[in-house]
Amino acid sequence: MDTSLAILKSAKQQSLYDSLIHQLNKDFARAGVDSNFSTEDKPEALARNLVACIYEVIISDFEKYLNLLYAIDVSEARIKEIPAQFVHELAEEVAILILEREFLKVSFKNKHE
Repeated sequence: MDTSLAILKSAKQQSLYDSLIHQLNKDFARAGVDSNFSTEDKPEALARNLVACIYEVIISDFEKYLNLLYAIDVSEARIKEIPAQFVHELAEEVAILILEREFLKVSFKNKHE
């Protein structure tokens, strides 16, 4: 979760935190995953909520989980690099990949607007 926090804190420092949360909500909705990520959440709370949401989707609807990864455009190769582990550990690793990808999107949009 340290890496997730680092990404979120970096987004805050660059004034991209709200955009990152908006992008998360947009992509989760596009994949049909209910999410309640709020700009009012502190990075620690957002990281926990993201992991919990991913965990829930993995155990309840694996197809929806795959759609989420596709909607966000998480690298399939990077997903395959994650070693076999408990679901909560997988959810933490996937949260990092999701945050990295979403942060890249909002950073790119911010630089080219």
